[in-house]
Amino acid sequence: MQLGTWLKRMLSLSGRTPSAARIAPFRPAMTLRGIGLSEDEDRIEQAFMGLVLGVHSPLNLPINSFERAAIKSFEVALHGNLADSRLVPRLPSVLPRIMSCFRDPDTTIKDLTDLIASDLVSVSEIIRLANSPFYRRASDVKSLEQAVLVLGQKGLRQLMANLLVRPIFNQSKGHFSGIAGTLLWNLSEHTAVVNAAFARTRGEDEFVAYLSGLTSHVGLLVGCRVLDQQFDGAQIPNSLLFRAQWRQLGRRMSAAMVRVWAFPDQTCLTLEGLIQPGLASLGVASAQLYRAEKISQCHYLQRSGRWPLGSSRIPDLFASDEHLFALGMQTLSRYDGEADSSP
Repeated sequence: MQLGTWLKRMLSLSGRTPSAARIAPFRPAMTLRGIGLSEDEDRIEQAFMGLVLGVHSPLNLPINSFERAAIKSFEVALHGNLADSRLVPRLPSVLPRIMSCFRDPDTTIKDLTDLIASDLVSVSEIIRLANSPFYRRASDVKSLEQAVLVLGQKGLRQLMANLLVRPIFNQSKGHFSGIAGTLLWNLSEHTAVVNAAFARTRGEDEFVAYLSGLTSHVGLLVGCRVLDQQFDGAQIPNSLLFRAQWRQLGRRMSAAMVRVWAFPDQTCLTLEGLIQPGLASLGVASAQLYRAEKISQCHYLQRSGRWPLGSSRIPDLFASDEHLFALGMQTLSRYDGEADSSP
């Protein structure tokens, strides 16, 4: 079965054919700080990019030859065949049948556990998630039946999405993808959880919001693999201007990939909207995802001891939306007892 057809059936969402990509031609960023970004946003972004690239002190220098080659290769990859097998995750054969069971009101817990038990990856991941601090259980879940009861249908649908996307972050690792893979997966999962929480408060589709967050960093992971191909150790990506251009291409790649995968149209539109820099230029769904992304970055930077704003706890981005910042940080606090997991 083709990936797009499989996803439409799995998610039980709109069966409309995704519209053509609405991504404008790439125009390299011409400023060192993203257009429309506040000082706080830029400091958070630079601290985050330092973790992704393993270079924490970017310089105001012209783009070097390594960076120039990486940008060119990234553009070539963006316009190439994104359905290449290196970018497509393993799809456990049991997943379509599980999602069919979700749509059947007569499905029992035993039906679900019998299906999941046929796929060891799903079993181990479900039990791991049910035992994570996010669910805060007094005793460990030891059986698949217990795990299914703990997660419920909403948790299982999110887990199915994780099983789809996570393998992208767990393929062969070079220098940069090795540095960034675990970080980008954690940020993706946390952004998804926060974005779903925001959608819940607005009465919107939580699962569509979850998918938008879960795929918001896949473009950067592809960008890291592009860097791996060009890297010979002679030069490093330490130019501020390179970061701005590479980040923009990463957002474009994320938006293009979800179109290829035939994700729900609203998820595609949300990621395409996020290509525009700065909160003021974003639509409602893209702005919501942007805030979820920034909160996840803040939470990660605080946990890793790299918080860039001194004694300031709430970035100026959330000066008028402190309740959203509080909701996001409270949601992510449920992960605080969990070590960062390798993908």
